[in-house]
Amino acid sequence: MKFTSHARILKPSALLLFIAAAMLLQSCTYLKNRGNDALDIVDIGITVTPSVKPDFALYFDFFNMTPIGYSTVDGKLLGIGYRQAGALDYQAHNWGVLAYGSEKQGAGVFNPNDPRQARAGAEPAKPWPAYDAGFVRVFAEDNPPPKFHYMECTRQIHLGWIGFLMDFRPVDLLDFIVGWTTIDFLHDDHIPVSSQRNGATEG
Repeated sequence: MKFTSHARILKPSALLLFIAAAMLLQSCTYLKNRGNDALDIVDIGITVTPSVKPDFALYFDFFNMTPIGYSTVDGKLLGIGYRQAGALDYQAHNWGVLAYGSEKQGAGVFNPNDPRQARAGAEPAKPWPAYDAGFVRVFAEDNPPPKFHYMECTRQIHLGWIGFLMDFRPVDLLDFIVGWTTIDFLHDDHIPVSSQRNGATEG
């Protein structure tokens, strides 16, 4: 009985020791990666457009396969987007009719090294390039989105000068949970930071 009792105590203790050891080995990098994993789960916030001309968005996308609606918004996102937080530069120029559409959207500083923002190997001429959307267009044409677009659902509503954005990535939620064991199955912990800032490259 005593042996069984000790075994039950040792199992959670061993797990805690493993996590503690991982944190000590990776120190600040470990915690930074967990924070980035948390930020990857959702882009969310209030969209505002201070211009005289009103903007509009009523757009929904399911894993880049069934885009529905239209959006033209150029302003700010007050919230979280692409591992950044605050009052971020924001644009959304999307349209879709279920099987066929196009997406061009982004918030904050564009990073062509981030697989959520740019396709691997692509050389976008300017920040936030447009990509194909819809299960017909993606396979019929040759401008597919970054691979991580197939892991997210987008909700955009914007009427006039204010709106709401939410991009939810359920796979990133799992990556965040598993990441505490130091397993990075999405291989996104060490994304290089670009020197590109809103269309201008710093030299």
